[in-house]
Amino acid sequence: MCSKMATNTASRVSDGCNDTFVKEVIQEGSGLHKPNEGATCKVLITPSSPLPDAEGIIGYPINTECEICLGTGTGSLSSAFDSCIESMRLGEQCRLTLDAKIITSPDETEWVCIVYLIGFSRSKEVWEMTSEEKLIRVSMLKDLGTKCFKEGRIEQAELFYLRGLQYAIAIGEQKDNRQKLLLSLNIAACQLKQKHHDGVIIHCTKALNIDSNSTKALFRRGQAFVELQDYELAQSDFDKCLQLEPNNKAVQNQVILLSAKRRKLDAHYAHTMSKMFGKSTTE
Repeated sequence: MCSKMATNTASRVSDGCNDTFVKEVIQEGSGLHKPNEGATCKVLITPSSPLPDAEGIIGYPINTECEICLGTGTGSLSSAFDSCIESMRLGEQCRLTLDAKIITSPDETEWVCIVYLIGFSRSKEVWEMTSEEKLIRVSMLKDLGTKCFKEGRIEQAELFYLRGLQYAIAIGEQKDNRQKLLLSLNIAACQLKQKHHDGVIIHCTKALNIDSNSTKALFRRGQAFVELQDYELAQSDFDKCLQLEPNNKAVQNQVILLSAKRRKLDAHYAHTMSKMFGKSTTE
């Protein structure tokens, strides 16, 4: 372990999601290399104060030396700790300070963890992986995303799916189109739940470029068009869904709701026009 103490400097660490966190080096590490995504790391994470379900929030074990696979934590703050550890050298210790609002702590304005990188073994970079190794990484990330999605942690699920899609794209082979299709559909499902309707349309369109008869892509894109009040485009997607699956109840229900929305919008326009023309005739 390196014994040289660091100067008291702090830097902001981005987690690639919504926030940045302050990292302050307590003890400098040694060497030039740092962990990367998929690296096997031996770490000790020690929260400065108790917090209910701290291990679940961090996504990695706490208060004990343990081995983790970097990038596989499913907690709401896992991406922050991943980014922190990826910036560390062997033997480094640092203080990671997080805004307590993120963890909804009523008693503190900030929450501090001490992170100690005891050892690590780097993973292959994506360009060093075989197609089979990339497929294994895709499958792992997709499974982690699905676990988060089922547990209602939609933002974390989307991040896993997006990372999986990056590996699937890196394979660059026709045989992996199914994985690209599934991941694009899953990302769209996450974005639909978060009401990111433009993103839903983008990823459903990518899915339809792979399989033009994907009813899930057509259905989710149609739902996004409805929310954006692009009713004609929504109707077109729902119509094609019903051509492919005439007995699909979910699509049939959406068509009924869409018809009601269109009638309401038409009535609103008619009322507005009548007021305009009524006013003009009395002036």
